[in-house]
Amino acid sequence: MGMANLAFAPLTSGTESHFLDSARDALHQIAVLLRNSYSHNLGNKVFEEPLEKLDETLAQLLKSEGQFRFELSEEEVFANGVRLRMEIKTLHSYKYVISELKKRDIGGISFSRPSIESLSELLEVLAKVRVAPEGGLGALNAMLTERKVSGIELLPERALAPVPEDDARAPDRRDRAVNAYQQALDFIRDSMMNLDSPAQVNLRKAKRTVQKLVDLSYEEGNGFSLAGMASIKEHDNYTFNHMVNVCVLAIAFGQRLGLRRHELAQLGLSALYHDMGKLHIPLNVLNNHTDLTEKEWAVMGNHTVFAARTLFPLIETDRSTVSRILTALQHHLRYDGSGYPKLRLLTRQSLYARITAIVDTFDAMTTKRLYQRQYLPDEALALLYKLAGGRYDPILVKAFVNCMGIYPIGSTVSLSSGELAVVVESNPNPDYIHQPKVRIVTDIHQDSAPPSLIDLAHPSQSKRHILHCVDPEKYAINSAHYVC
Repeated sequence: MGMANLAFAPLTSGTESHFLDSARDALHQIAVLLRNSYSHNLGNKVFEEPLEKLDETLAQLLKSEGQFRFELSEEEVFANGVRLRMEIKTLHSYKYVISELKKRDIGGISFSRPSIESLSELLEVLAKVRVAPEGGLGALNAMLTERKVSGIELLPERALAPVPEDDARAPDRRDRAVNAYQQALDFIRDSMMNLDSPAQVNLRKAKRTVQKLVDLSYEEGNGFSLAGMASIKEHDNYTFNHMVNVCVLAIAFGQRLGLRRHELAQLGLSALYHDMGKLHIPLNVLNNHTDLTEKEWAVMGNHTVFAARTLFPLIETDRSTVSRILTALQHHLRYDGSGYPKLRLLTRQSLYARITAIVDTFDAMTTKRLYQRQYLPDEALALLYKLAGGRYDPILVKAFVNCMGIYPIGSTVSLSSGELAVVVESNPNPDYIHQPKVRIVTDIHQDSAPPSLIDLAHPSQSKRHILHCVDPEKYAINSAHYVC
């Protein structure tokens, strides 16, 4: 089948979502096997479980589909002609498999009832040949034939037929958003884990990463909002995840405030770096899951000063570093001049610090942590509103509520119809701020249903309205899946 038709090829049986979940599982298992082949002998028991899982997954796919194939097109993966969308939890596997296959000039793999022994032989060949061999794909398939491998064929990469930009932009937007988020997360993780000196701050990479998020902020609408990306919560990597979420929320908020592109880029960088001083905090304090002692709080409070010290030498090569230093130093100062650190000068927060202070608190309150209660998004907004004028700039708090909506983007809500939905886009009209766009994710019995986008402000939806926010974990709903 030509790649030109891949995006429109129907599935032969089963629901599309179940098929794609199984296809992602198979891709992940292939990634695990390839990664292990670099560090272990293929006779090692570490290969037994992922090989068995891959065999089981392929058996299920082949039972319903008859044949199963992966095909690459540039940075895209298609499974039986259906495009596999990236998801944050499998993004590393997705990109790793693409990279490993392309090293060997492999454009895809076709499976038709291979035995587990044939899967093992395939892995042997891929482990032995780690770059494209002389003779290319033909030579690799010949190796499989020599090993008596059946039910597996290596395929060439096929070019995707050009798609008009207007048609391609919308379905591609989610993938670009997830990719940009993951790049920002990778950047922060690498910086925080490996930074020994200010010279190691890769500013060029940070700027490219933030610029992608800025560009996405101008593509709001039709059920997409950049702010929804902050619904991604990795509880085990809170510090890294939080810094990226603050960056995402700051850019989305700044765009609604009317900041220009270069200002949004500076705001995004400032927000991304706001907690960089935490790399100087001892891990036993940073990862403490109980109440901190007075001495530990004093150490934690110094992260703002540590960040400023880390960034200060970069002023010599980039004068805009000043805005990042001020944001890192002042985001806990509070609007009324209280807070920390105690400063004789610069006691009034900069604009970027005031914005960052609001989104920093919102993301922290709406994230589950062992030592702090998790607030529902509407509760967090209500608390921010209550603290406006003291801790936070009251004008900016009001603007943030208008940006996020009474029911913030990413909230899981109960509707008057009995259905559950996830808020994906706020209503820009302040008169209808209580009527955002939502994706309905369950039926009236709260059983899973195919997600459907509706605008609660549309006359056709007059019988549906939001009752209140609910805890998505209680209903096993991953809100990030629906907003990004």
